[in-house]
Amino acid sequence: MKTVAGVWRQRPTGLAARIILFLSLALVPIGVVAYFQTSKLAEETRLRSQLSLVALTEAAALGERETVLRAQGGAQAIGATLGQRNADPEECSDQLAGYLGASPGYSFAAIMTLDGDASCNSRGIAMNAEDYPRLMHIVENPGAIAWLNTYGPISERSVIVVAQPYFVGGELAGHVLLSVPSVLLPRGQAGAGPNDFHDLITINERGEILTSRNDIEAVRDLLPADLDLKSLVGGKSQSFAARSVDGETRVFAAAPLVPGMIHAIGIWTRENAEAQAISVDGLAVMAAALPFLMWAASVIVAFLAVNRLVIRHIKRLSRRMRAFALSRRVPALRDEAMPAELADMEDDFLDMADAIVRDEAQQENALREKTILLKEVHHRVKNNLQLISSIMNMQIRQSHNDETRAILQRLQDRVRSLATIHRNLYQTEDLGHVNAGHLLKDLVGQMEQMSEVSGQRVNLTVAADDIEAVPDQAVPLSLLTAEAMTNAMKYAGPGPDGVTRVSIRLARLPGGRAELEVINSASRAETMARGEQRAPGEISGLGSKLMKAFATQLGGRLEQDWTEAGDYRVHIAFGLVDFTPDPTTPEAMPNVPDF
Repeated sequence: MKTVAGVWRQRPTGLAARIILFLSLALVPIGVVAYFQTSKLAEETRLRSQLSLVALTEAAALGERETVLRAQGGAQAIGATLGQRNADPEECSDQLAGYLGASPGYSFAAIMTLDGDASCNSRGIAMNAEDYPRLMHIVENPGAIAWLNTYGPISERSVIVVAQPYFVGGELAGHVLLSVPSVLLPRGQAGAGPNDFHDLITINERGEILTSRNDIEAVRDLLPADLDLKSLVGGKSQSFAARSVDGETRVFAAAPLVPGMIHAIGIWTRENAEAQAISVDGLAVMAAALPFLMWAASVIVAFLAVNRLVIRHIKRLSRRMRAFALSRRVPALRDEAMPAELADMEDDFLDMADAIVRDEAQQENALREKTILLKEVHHRVKNNLQLISSIMNMQIRQSHNDETRAILQRLQDRVRSLATIHRNLYQTEDLGHVNAGHLLKDLVGQMEQMSEVSGQRVNLTVAADDIEAVPDQAVPLSLLTAEAMTNAMKYAGPGPDGVTRVSIRLARLPGGRAELEVINSASRAETMARGEQRAPGEISGLGSKLMKAFATQLGGRLEQDWTEAGDYRVHIAFGLVDFTPDPTTPEAMPNVPDF
């Protein structure tokens, strides 16, 4: 909000803010298109990165896959040959031992029937599933399965046991068990893969870890903290980011090695190029930030350009205008770097400023001449009125008729009142306003020679506030005061205390109003008995008629009454009017009979 010509106006938005707003609106469609395109690119990049990580994981787990598949193939071959004729456990055990001797890479082999009997084994020992929980699980849940046995009871070392069902006549007849030593699986090759590749593990259908390129116990801290590995088995290949047990965010790639049986899981750091596309703060963040960065860059460039080419010149021109408005000094020449349109605007302002300065100088000269002429008019009118008063004074001294002398003295008092008004007008600095209080005090001071009644001194008091009034009100107010004072002095008499008093009061009232009050001490009964003054409210005599006419000019109502103290009171309240430069001229004199 700011004040313009005394009126509060809403301050408009700045040019820079409007440019930013419209530019932002113009960039919205481009930003939306850029966001969707970047989001689509980020999604495609994410999919490619997922496929890439899955392919890298599958390639890295190729050794584990070949080992398990070879064990499955060997178990299927044993089931197809020895499983058909394993009635004699000793003969079957010898044949299995011969098979292991011809097929290095296996530490133990056995054929377990549906009832859990595994007496046919490469060691030729009595063996039943009831003594081994894992084997009982297979009896109860037939199917291909593999598990890690960190300490094999028969081979006495860490092995991967592969159980493969075999069939006789199309019916399930049992399972072939093959143990693969863990030392034969790929180990210590994590660093041989791509950069930032931590480890590679394999899990069975129950989510149990089978192999690790490093230490199996240490790799548990690298696995997802809130994910059951069993949920990955049987699913499709996938890549995802998750927080591991040690609190770090890593990327995991899961791929089936043997569908429904063994899964491989690759563990990657977020520094990997493919892993960054999968992590939550990868290209998705870039997709959201790119439109904002485009908007910010465009707004900054546009603002700098507009500020350099337009705003700074407009502010400079605005400062010059304010300086001219305050000091009326014509500003210096413009900056040469200002654009042509703004330069034309500044030239127009300079021309307008020169014209305003010249016009104001001419108006000040004309006003000064007018003021001097008006003061001279008031001065000459005052001199002429004083000359008339002197002539009337000479006439009074030559007259021998008391009534004629009294009439001429009253008329001379009115002429002196007018002369006093004009003297105050030419002495004041502001011809549009007169200090009414000072004017009344000066007027009463000149009428002090009348302050004796019946040879007694009159106690005359004047209380006048400093009230600024226009000449159109000051003149009738002064004349009304003079008439009221003359009547008060004429009819004043001793009060109850024997003192003759006349008081004149001019006071300011709330709401832009003022009041004049003239009070003289007198006995109401004696006054009415002499017939010198009528009852209050009745108008008689030229003075009373004049007072009524002057009250009408002031816009008030004249009141004449007796106070409770027995004094006679003349009162008028009127509104103060503002000065108008071109007041209308009265078309006729006030309606005063016999004036």
